Amino acid sequence: MSTLEEGEALFAQGKIEEAEKFFLDLLESDPKNAEILNNLGVIQHTKGNIHEAEDFFLEALAAKEDYLEALLNLVDLYQNANQKEKAADCMEKMLVFQENDHNLLNRLAFLYIEMNRKERAAELIKNSLRICPEQDALKETAERLKGQSHSDIRAHYPGEEHTPLISVGLPVYNGGKYLAEAIESILMQDFEDFELIISDNNSNDQTREICDKYKSIDKRIRYVRLKENIGMKWNGLNVFGLARAPYFMMATHDDLHEKAFMSKCIKVLQADNSVSLVYPQTKMLNSNSEFLCIAKDHVKADQNDPVERFRHLIWELGLCNMVLGLFRSHVLKTATSWHKSLFGDTLFLAEVTLSGKIIQIPEPLFIRRLTRNYNYKSPDERNAKLISEIDPSLFEQGISLPHCRLTYAHLDLINNSRLGISQKELLIQETIKCFKARFGNQMKYEIDRAVALISKNFYYWTWRNDKSEAALLSEISTLGYYRISNLLKTLQEALLIYPERSDLFQCYIKCFEHCNSSGSSTCTMGQCSSISI
Repeated sequence: MSTLEEGEALFAQGKIEEAEKFFLDLLESDPKNAEILNNLGVIQHTKGNIHEAEDFFLEALAAKEDYLEALLNLVDLYQNANQKEKAADCMEKMLVFQENDHNLLNRLAFLYIEMNRKERAAELIKNSLRICPEQDALKETAERLKGQSHSDIRAHYPGEEHTPLISVGLPVYNGGKYLAEAIESILMQDFEDFELIISDNNSNDQTREICDKYKSIDKRIRYVRLKENIGMKWNGLNVFGLARAPYFMMATHDDLHEKAFMSKCIKVLQADNSVSLVYPQTKMLNSNSEFLCIAKDHVKADQNDPVERFRHLIWELGLCNMVLGLFRSHVLKTATSWHKSLFGDTLFLAEVTLSGKIIQIPEPLFIRRLTRNYNYKSPDERNAKLISEIDPSLFEQGISLPHCRLTYAHLDLINNSRLGISQKELLIQETIKCFKARFGNQMKYEIDRAVALISKNFYYWTWRNDKSEAALLSEISTLGYYRISNLLKTLQEALLIYPERSDLFQCYIKCFEHCNSSGSSTCTMGQCSSISI
């Protein structure tokens, strides 16, 4: 282990004072070492010593002008301290070295939107879309910026130019039964400076009529109706793209909010810039609106150390009620985890822990109705139902391992974070241990099913278990290579979690050889009548 990694290991173990002394000793012999100075800045930031942390980061940059890690740390420090101009200045400097980083462009653009510098934001978003065109939510933001004039804003809030403090996003599909009550619980908040964005996923019930009625009553409502149903996940992302406030909360058509929900959540966020998400306790109701209990949904993720926050979240997270809390908008806008797993809310919350603290208010201000059917006949039915509701395009993956994918996506999140190498290694091992303990049965079922299919020469089979799909695809020779290539990645991810599964490894070898054989372009999916799983 190198000298620097020894100090980073102490920090990862929570031995903050020892790590600080270690790096201070190193600094005496190497006072211009940018990495040492940066690490000392991180330690001071962790201890809450903002000015000392800033000094160390600036010294690191004086020693090494293009040291991006120190610039990133300064950005986080300034954003947590609500010093937006300084944060923007640091990100502009980063763009000199990373002009093609679309995530950086997005983060800076949304910061400028918060600062009401919309022209610069529009320019950055245009560059981001040039680099990475597949950002539908960002395209919506670009269109909104293009069409939004000062007169439009004044018409929405007569007499003044105004950006609300909170954007509330309500994606809905056929929510007629409970929707009116849900909207009213938002409009009746004792905090009034918000906008309510309703994105209708092409409902075919009375949803449109309900939304039009409330839109005519309250000018804070923006109602968007989509031309086709794009799935729950993409509809949720649509309201993110339309939001313009510095704080954001997601709402649903069948849940309710007590009057003080917004006012008490925003108070915590405004008082502590190190907090990324605030959520209250939850009252649970059944589908008949009868009280069941106060949910046990508290996760201890309020530590200064992101590693500790991450660890507590993965071990303690059950009901994801906190995803319906109040966020800093830039945390949502810059998230990279939305498309990487069927269980996107779980993965997203893990990403949030790396950006800041998650705090629960010890008051039951959120009311959740259990209106969905959770009684599935089999894991196959559960996965098929979830994919149908959340993102039907996931069926195109064929043989998939949802819980293995979720586990691997967490590992990928850690690997791509700004944690130290030692911290990453420790957290990756902890995550594998956690997910094997919590989701081992599900992963075993998924892997056993995949092994049974591949052993009988099925390389494509969705969770719908529709044999006609495999039969149809066996006739489309040009897709064979791509199907098996995708399957190889799926199996490779599972092997990282279960390297001891020799049967899984043999299936991987089989797919690899098939994919690279001269006949790969005409791969066989097998006979649909020859398999029973």
